[in-house]
Amino acid sequence: MTRAGLFAMCLLVPMLAPLLALAEGDGRERIGAERQVVELRFAAEQRDCRERFAVTACLDDSRARRRAALAPLRERELRLDDAERRARGDERRAAVAAKQAAAASRPAGGSSARPAKVPAIAPAAAERASRPRDTGPAQAGQASEAAQRALAAQRRRDAARQTQERVARRLAEKAATGKPAEPLPVPGPAASAGR
Repeated sequence: MTRAGLFAMCLLVPMLAPLLALAEGDGRERIGAERQVVELRFAAEQRDCRERFAVTACLDDSRARRRAALAPLRERELRLDDAERRARGDERRAAVAAKQAAAASRPAGGSSARPAKVPAIAPAAAERASRPRDTGPAQAGQASEAAQRALAAQRRRDAARQTQERVARRLAEKAATGKPAEPLPVPGPAASAGR
């Protein structure tokens, strides 16, 4: 190591002391502090290498040492990320289980999100809905959803039938008048001259 490199290392030691103190903690702060120490050491080595005659080989060696020093830090960081991801997943699963338990403990006849006025439903759906069954809360909800879907389908069929009748009436009225459609006008010589 040259005198300049030794001088640079002497200047870096006081700067590294607070980072090394942080490195004594656990977790991400420690990994970040260790990463900063490695990066500072790498920067000092690069400055030292640039003063030598064989710069490329020195820089390559310095980069290899840097990669070797950063690899275990990256592995620790990945393990921390994985542990945090698992903890979040466990919390999410616990919240879902609690929500499901709360939904199962509610009475089936409680307040629901049904509209205040439900119009008459199709005869087949009404017959199915009126049959007595031994249903639980989930099946009762499915039955009401099925009845609502049947009602919506019946409304769509009625609307389509009315539209077809309206179109047929219009076509019949047009045919009854007996007027043929007028052809489009043929452009004259003045229209083609303007182009």
